[in-house]
Order: sequence, then structure tokens, then C-alpha cells
Amino acid sequence: MQMIDDILKELAETKPEYISEISECKRILQKIEEEFRHMEIHIPRDRWLAIGAHVLAFVRRMTNGERLPVIEAELFAEIHPDMVMLSHKVLAEEKGPWQVDDTEAFLLAVHFEAIRAMQMGPT
Repeated sequence: MQMIDDILKELAETKPEYISEISECKRILQKIEEEFRHMEIHIPRDRWLAIGAHVLAFVRRMTNGERLPVIEAELFAEIHPDMVMLSHKVLAEEKGPWQVDDTEAFLLAVHFEAIRAMQMGPT
């Protein structure tokens, strides 16, 4: 939990315009931490920072109703299916105005795959 607080503090200092999205970002990061702890996969600090920046931008896009361009479905084949499923699971659990699309899930899964591959090797 301390890692998440440290990362959010660092992000808030570099992106003060995102301060209203920090608490929502924290909830998502806590879910990610729980899922990776369950899988016994350690997330290094540099990956936490990358995920934190991504999730913060994600929360901002969802808050503002912004959408990223659709990605090609073939790109999902580059990522371990468990990481894609985990990404969808983490983002789908959000309530309220969230409408998670495949592009958002893919981008988060890229972070998850980087961590998984770093610790378990490529698929």
C-alpha cells in the first residue's frame, strides 16, 4: 500500500491538474496490487509508476468521456491471455460511468504482460 501512496504522490506532483482523479486511480491500483499479490507476482517500482500514470490518464479519459482510437484485434495475440483477462477484470469492476473498451483493456494488459514476462519469461 505504501508503494501505491508513494506513486500517487509522485504523480500528483507532476500532474497537479489530475488531482481530482487520484482517489479513483488509487482504488484501481489497489485492485491491481491485490490481483498480482494473489498470483505471487511482484510489481517493481518503475512498473508501478508506469501503471499509475496509465491508470490516472485512463480515469481522466473516462471522467471526460474521451475514447482512444480502436486498436486492431490481432494485437491482443501478442499478450498472454491471462493478462488480457486480468485487465478486463480490473477495469470491468469499476462502477458508475465507466464503459471500458478493448483499447483501454489492451493498454493496461501491455503493462501487465511486461511484468509477467519480466518475472516468468516470454510466452
